[in-house]
Amino acid sequence: MTLASTRTPTSVLDDMLVPRGSELTHRLMKGVRSALYSPTVAARRVALAGGELLHQPGGADGRVYFIESGAICLEHYSPTGRRTILDVLSKNEYFGEDSLPGMPNQYIPAAVVDTSLIVVESAALRDLLDEPNICDVWLHSQMLKARRHRSLLLQHTTSDCEARLAMRLLDLAQGFGAASGRSVRIGLKLRHEDYAAMIGTTRSRVGLFLQRFTDRKMIRKASCGAIVADPRLIVEYLMERMGLASGRLSRPDAVA
Repeated sequence: MTLASTRTPTSVLDDMLVPRGSELTHRLMKGVRSALYSPTVAARRVALAGGELLHQPGGADGRVYFIESGAICLEHYSPTGRRTILDVLSKNEYFGEDSLPGMPNQYIPAAVVDTSLIVVESAALRDLLDEPNICDVWLHSQMLKARRHRSLLLQHTTSDCEARLAMRLLDLAQGFGAASGRSVRIGLKLRHEDYAAMIGTTRSRVGLFLQRFTDRKMIRKASCGAIVADPRLIVEYLMERMGLASGRLSRPDAVA
């Protein structure tokens, strides 16, 4: 028996979907907010308007940024100017920790909408991590981030553009969704060029894929212009596209 033959449809799809760990990040954010009111911990708020950049790549500012409200897009530009969106982060998530050892930032954080950040200096973060409860949550959130990055890499190396778009819609539904019955309204409105930068294709192909998803009842447009997704139909589509038998996911939060 080969290793591949022991994989179930559920385990294969779980590898491809992207965990966010909202409960962990919520608990971590509670500790960070408390630092704002501590005279011994240096933390401050920064407000960004939609479309505003936080900083350019290449610097190592030694700060971690926690998203209090809004959304942050982590962008990268190739030497020829091609834009790639590495990730879209929601409320209670954080970024910047990869520059703490003095390594330069490899991405540009941009506010998708009006966004409020809590900025914690590296020395202040060390003080926070002296608290066992916060340290434990931080370590678990870092492990979940590593799993998330692996999942995103798997998407790009083992799936075509259309399947990648379906997976990113599931991810956005998890991070920015409001559930109503079987449907989830994705509160974050993105342009076709944003989706194209996420999955490595063109605006026109994104439009084609979204129309296919609409025809299959996987998504629809709300009157406000937001995408309303049916996660279960998206999962069925992905499993069909991978040649897998239908089955219930072991992580209900990914399809709720």
